[in-house]
Amino acid sequence: MMTQTKTIHPAAKTFFALGTINTIHAFGDEAEQAVEDAAERVLQIDDMLSAFKPESDISKISRHAGGGFRQVSRDTFHLIKKAAEFGKTSEGAFDITIRPLVELWGINKKGDYVPAEPEIREALNLVSFKDIAFNARMNGVALKKPGQSLDLGGIAKGYAADEVRHILTKNGVKSAMINLGGNIVAIGRRPDGKAWQIGIQNPLQPTGIYLGVISAEDKTVVTSGCNERFFMKDGVRYHHIIDPRTGKPAQSGLLSVTAVCKNSAEADALTTALFILGQEKGLKLLKKFKAEAIFVKEDLSVFVTPGLAKCFEKN
Repeated sequence: MMTQTKTIHPAAKTFFALGTINTIHAFGDEAEQAVEDAAERVLQIDDMLSAFKPESDISKISRHAGGGFRQVSRDTFHLIKKAAEFGKTSEGAFDITIRPLVELWGINKKGDYVPAEPEIREALNLVSFKDIAFNARMNGVALKKPGQSLDLGGIAKGYAADEVRHILTKNGVKSAMINLGGNIVAIGRRPDGKAWQIGIQNPLQPTGIYLGVISAEDKTVVTSGCNERFFMKDGVRYHHIIDPRTGKPAQSGLLSVTAVCKNSAEADALTTALFILGQEKGLKLLKKFKAEAIFVKEDLSVFVTPGLAKCFEKN
């Protein structure tokens, strides 16, 4: 039986980065310093990947769109490359050149503004992961057309969560819960020996009301849904997950998708792509990544892939 020792009390840190509130709870003799190091790493990633910081790698690439390669950090180079490859694998459902459309819609920033069709078509001309070019010799990245810009919001938190996990485990932490704005990584089990319990939000209810609970151990759990940022107009819900193929909020018959796998960056990108593709096409994409998922449909019915049947309990 586990006795009450100092390792039972977590090293905990809550901080703001990547546009969201982040929390890390870790248990173990080396946990306190590991948590501090992990939080520092997340802040470094924010400095590299933020589309809002003028000196970030992402802003430099976007600012010089159409003007040749910009040298970036090795980490940024490889993450953008991974994101572009995911764009191809998802047949364009995930696309980090989406930013002109994100800015055009301005969900939660422009009231109930709905862009006109000509505006959407103009922004769509600037959206294509195929327009990202790479120069491995110099860690260079370029956007082919002036006016194009990058947005790594669909993968950066997942990448940061993977980095946090690496730092914690490297320092001997065997039990931890990482939550970077909803990108969750469970390391090992809870100190009491039980699996971590992760709630799946009901997308039509206030935060904290769950459709069910996943039992997780050494897994990442990431959700994308129409409830995160949206507005209602004339009975229509306009949410922040823009389909890069249509230029409009995705309409796939889904309210949310939760992906469960080992790699949080993959899970982050997957949930966006799955939400846009819908359940049928999404299941084919899931198989490529050997991941599991929970699809919440517009009628609030829930489809759980077979690999989660034993660890998901519906409320």
